Amino acid sequence: MDEPTTYEELAQMTDCLRPLVAPTDISTYDAIFPTSPHPKIATIASLVNELYTLFIEMGYLPPASVSFAPHTSCPISLKHAALFGLEKQVVDLLQLLPYYDGTGPDWNFGSDQAEFLYWGEFDDDLRGEGKENIWWRKFGDPLFYTDVGQRGAKAVGWNLRCKDVDEEGGEMEEEEEEEEEEKGWLMIDEPEDDDLKDKDWDEEATDDSQNTDDGEASDDEEMTDASFSDDEVVEAEEIFALQQDTLLANAALEEEEAETAAAKAKEEEEEQAFRKAIEEDPRDERLLLYMRPWHVTLNRIGNRGTVLFLNTHNFTISQTCYGNICDFRHNAIPYLRNLINNFKTLNWIPGGLYSSDHDNERYTAYQNLYLEAGWPDTFDREKFKKSRKNYETELRQRHNGQQPLRDLSEHVSTMRLRELNKLRYYHTLEELASLSSNADADERKNLEQGIDRFGREFLPAHFEPVDKDELERYKDTLNDVLKKGPEGSRTKSLRKLIAEMELEMQATSFEEKDWLLYGLRRKQALAVDSKMKAGFQWECAWRGSPIDLVDVELTPEIVKEMAREKYERYLPEQTPSSV
Repeated sequence: MDEPTTYEELAQMTDCLRPLVAPTDISTYDAIFPTSPHPKIATIASLVNELYTLFIEMGYLPPASVSFAPHTSCPISLKHAALFGLEKQVVDLLQLLPYYDGTGPDWNFGSDQAEFLYWGEFDDDLRGEGKENIWWRKFGDPLFYTDVGQRGAKAVGWNLRCKDVDEEGGEMEEEEEEEEEEKGWLMIDEPEDDDLKDKDWDEEATDDSQNTDDGEASDDEEMTDASFSDDEVVEAEEIFALQQDTLLANAALEEEEAETAAAKAKEEEEEQAFRKAIEEDPRDERLLLYMRPWHVTLNRIGNRGTVLFLNTHNFTISQTCYGNICDFRHNAIPYLRNLINNFKTLNWIPGGLYSSDHDNERYTAYQNLYLEAGWPDTFDREKFKKSRKNYETELRQRHNGQQPLRDLSEHVSTMRLRELNKLRYYHTLEELASLSSNADADERKNLEQGIDRFGREFLPAHFEPVDKDELERYKDTLNDVLKKGPEGSRTKSLRKLIAEMELEMQATSFEEKDWLLYGLRRKQALAVDSKMKAGFQWECAWRGSPIDLVDVELTPEIVKEMAREKYERYLPEQTPSSV
């Protein structure tokens, strides 16, 4: 769908939101700044202000790139807000929030633009006129659902629906807010563990078992003794009563399980009906129905990242991750406080570094850079800025200097994969040969496809020599680039590619090509400075340990052994009898 460029086009597009959304009177809103906003709206705005200020203090955003309320010279367009029927609390918040102009940031490792939170980006600037496309995205289609090639693909695949965000409920009590804030949750989806057993139930079941055993012993005694004492009679009655209670409890449990299964079946039926309704809805904008006039997003989606949805009726935040709704709604105030705290404590680094899993070296380095510059109490932003630039320069130089090592490592991985595919190929042949004549047709087809796929990686019939015409085209491109200016990174890449293609022209098989390129790659790796080589992590393993591909010159036998080790590690029961 084309984005609106005029107010009239925007008004026409909002027709698809009727009757769920209806225009409201512009007089509902304060002109520039809310005179008496709801206390929680004011608190939420204050926390967002604190977060933006923190990003400035940490050197991530340039100070001049953020405008804080009141936005007197460039206010929020109230006619656009009225067109979407936004409730006053939403507009109050929009008038209180800061806005980022997009100039910067000083670094970014996550989204395509300025990273706000987990690949989501800072919110668009709504101030001023002529921003119909921004209003449409924010209040009509914040997850870009209408930009789909296949009907309904994103709605079902990304699993965000009105019932996920629109669920209403009362505000949390202060005690609940404090309890949630102490938990330190954020970006966490922890479903209840159905496998966890109830301690009390286990103890009761144990007692039942023991008592039942005692009851069976009494039955044995009954066969040998003609009479019982009063105590024995009472004990037998208690055991019987306990057994009856256990039976009733088991029956109640079975009934509860049946009700749960029925509810689940009903939920699945409703889900299927909902998806069918999406497919049959004639409107192109059918996917927008989750937005309501009391909802507002606090940022934009960025690179299919996190979007925070605020419900101004109950002041809860729902959150998307990679375009999917997370399975939680939390009170917005402790949520935002926790978010701020994660950055303040350097648990998160602005710009896309949230843990060592994302970028271990850079994540740890940035934490140290902040601490060395006095964070948080005596932080010297200029010292941090200088240290960060020096670190990034050194990191870039090291990365470029280690490129021949990565090239060699990647090529050896390719050689090992080719040998691995040979093992898979022969094993799959054995599986196909062992199939009975009445075997499942799909199973046979899958095996045949596997044989074809693995065989393409090494069988002589599939080897294709270098296309001479393609090589000449690359040479022509290189000459054109050289005519336009001095050599740069592109000319270097073209020269490297041409040299490799000329070398490959000598090969008449997959194996010969592999070993010709291996010789070239290893020669280049041997020329790497020892300081650059220090700390490089080799990815290939041999005999259970990482192998230094510069120190060890490979042979075909070693590569085959490396492949077999990997094959047997992941497929211990599928070792072919012949290779």
